[in-house]
Amino acid sequence: MLDLHVLDPVDQEIIKLLHENSRMSYAKIGEILNLSRVAIQKRVENLIDNEIIENFTIRLNATKLGKVVSAFFEVEVEPRFAEEVGNTLSADPNVVSIYQMTGTSSLHMHALLKDDAALEEFLYKNIYKLNGVVRVNTQMVIKRFKQGTGLEL
Repeated sequence: MLDLHVLDPVDQEIIKLLHENSRMSYAKIGEILNLSRVAIQKRVENLIDNEIIENFTIRLNATKLGKVVSAFFEVEVEPRFAEEVGNTLSADPNVVSIYQMTGTSSLHMHALLKDDAALEEFLYKNIYKLNGVVRVNTQMVIKRFKQGTGLEL
C-alpha cells in the first residue's frame, strides 16, 4: 500500500507532468523521466488505486462557450436548509463548484453565466426562491490571476 502522505520523487514528477498535460502519454513521461512506459503506467495505476489521482479532466474556455459572467456567491441559509439548498444548487448546470463553509451557515458557490440578464435570472429564479435562503452576496470576477485544477505539488 502506498504511503498517502509521502510520494517518492518519481511519483511527484509524474503528477507534475500530468497536471501540466493530462493527455501526455506514458511513453512520453517515461522518456522524460528515463523510465519505461510500463513502469509509468504501473505507477499511474497505483496513484489511481490509492486515490491520489481522482480523475483526468479538461478545462473548457467558458468565454468561448458563451459564458462571459463568472460570479461567486455567498449564500447564507438557515442551518436546517443547508443540505437541501446545497443539493438543489449543485444540480444547476451553471454552477461550477459549491461548498458549505464554517461560521454562519453559508454556501460558497461559483457559477458561469451567459450575461448579466442570465445572472439576474439565476439569482431570482434559482437562489432567492429556495426555502431557507437568508441572504446572498454576489461578486463578479473582473480578472483571473490563477485557476486551479486541484492540488499542485
